[in-house]
Amino acid sequence: MYEVNRSVFLLIPLEPFWHWLQSLPESPENIRLEDLQADANSYLVRPCETADEVWDEIENRHEQLFAAELADWCEDESLWPDLDSGIFNEWFDIQLSTVLTDLEQEPLGREIFQPITLN
Repeated sequence: MYEVNRSVFLLIPLEPFWHWLQSLPESPENIRLEDLQADANSYLVRPCETADEVWDEIENRHEQLFAAELADWCEDESLWPDLDSGIFNEWFDIQLSTVLTDLEQEPLGREIFQPITLN
């Protein structure tokens, strides 16, 4: 086991996000809120000693995080809500951890983030 020099949090979609997703012109069929929540996106940030430090990372990057979550489903930014922190907090629950442990022997790999293609 290896402790990774990052902290981690999950952005768990809530009902307002799901309603927005359902309102899209090319909304994914038969996707339930429970499905989105069961496979929430995880994000790594710098190693933090306390939960408050992780919250600071989230607050400082909420627009970037919000845009990444929306871009996963819709590239047309005209269909996005404002990326303000109030809406972000209404649309996502956040679970965090200051410690990330890697159980694998294989070194970590990295790829540039690419929004999913829906077509």
